[in-house]
Amino acid sequence: MDAANAPSADDIRRLAFVDHGRTPLRLTEAGQLADLSFAVKDLFDIAGYRSAWGNPDQLRDGAIAVATAPSVLVPLAAGATMIGKTNTDEVACGMFGMNPHFGIPINPKAPDRVPGGSSSGSASAVAAGLCDFALGTDTGGSIRVPASFCGIYGLRTTYGRLSAAGVMAMAPSFDTVGWLANDPKTLRRVAECYFGPARKPKPPRFLLARDAFEIPEDAIGQALLPIARAIGEAKEITLYDEGVEFWLDTFRPLQLHDLWSTLGGWGTTPGRTLSQAVDERIKLASTVKPEAVATAVPRREALTDRLLDLLGDDGVIIIPTAHDLPPRRDAPVSAQIAFREKTLALTCVASLTRLPQIAIPATSVDGCPVGLSLIGSPRSEAQLIAVAEQLGDLTKLRFR
Repeated sequence: MDAANAPSADDIRRLAFVDHGRTPLRLTEAGQLADLSFAVKDLFDIAGYRSAWGNPDQLRDGAIAVATAPSVLVPLAAGATMIGKTNTDEVACGMFGMNPHFGIPINPKAPDRVPGGSSSGSASAVAAGLCDFALGTDTGGSIRVPASFCGIYGLRTTYGRLSAAGVMAMAPSFDTVGWLANDPKTLRRVAECYFGPARKPKPPRFLLARDAFEIPEDAIGQALLPIARAIGEAKEITLYDEGVEFWLDTFRPLQLHDLWSTLGGWGTTPGRTLSQAVDERIKLASTVKPEAVATAVPRREALTDRLLDLLGDDGVIIIPTAHDLPPRRDAPVSAQIAFREKTLALTCVASLTRLPQIAIPATSVDGCPVGLSLIGSPRSEAQLIAVAEQLGDLTKLRFR
């Protein structure tokens, strides 16, 4: 897109934020984040407001929150100013940010392409410099994918480490809280508010998941692999010992069963307004067989045990974040489904094993940002952020 047609800051703001949560909120002028502003994905409760979850029926009928989600209170208590609530894929069921009810947030780094979802508005606002950081949720890649698409940093925290109270549940055995920022220093400052001062992390033992770099489209894999190898001395490993399909076949029934358990009744209420993509997703969730769930549960534990053994307390796995460039804004639902399945092969690793992952801007291909990711052991957020800080700007690396 040429400069004459580039979106303005007002255009980006209009689509990144939702009208029902634009009132700024500040609890104190003192604190370690007093100089920072942040935004909150419209799945988090803010006392006195409705959370629409990206759906017009929920905006109309949902209860006004009586309490603010604990994960929002933490930065507020540290002095940060919340500037508004951000757009999301409908009920967090999306990887692209394509919401037909509230609009598609703009990807400031590639305006003709989607920003990624479901933390779409949060990523758009951060990438445009409208706020210093933004809270989101990550179930199957909802922070990591928009971070990659928008050329920013995104942190998925260890499952269960941060409270999900007051946050819409989509798939409760996967849902995590995390945040996005333009630099790892801001990620670290926010992390210290949640987790306390970080102890000096152990030097990382890098594990390059060589087979993971065969999943992306050729141009993506070829651009990322030399950058991954330049990060530091790394042992090349096979991540998908059981095969990629084994991982996906474990993820799908568990995540879909969670979705049906939490939102199936709501989504199938007569007269419910749903987008085509979400309607199809909820209908698919209703078809998951109990025996498929029962089979997937021990598989998940076996995969988790293998990765925990592999990581120890100092291992860091290097993988691509997404398999391809962001789809164009007018991509049909069929193209979204095909894209989602391939990128899920990468994002399901941390999701299934409940591990933290940081998405880092790495390069660009055809003018679009492309991210690299680091997966660590449980509660290793400080180590992952420290590595990101030490690496500096990967997009400035040049190779012959």
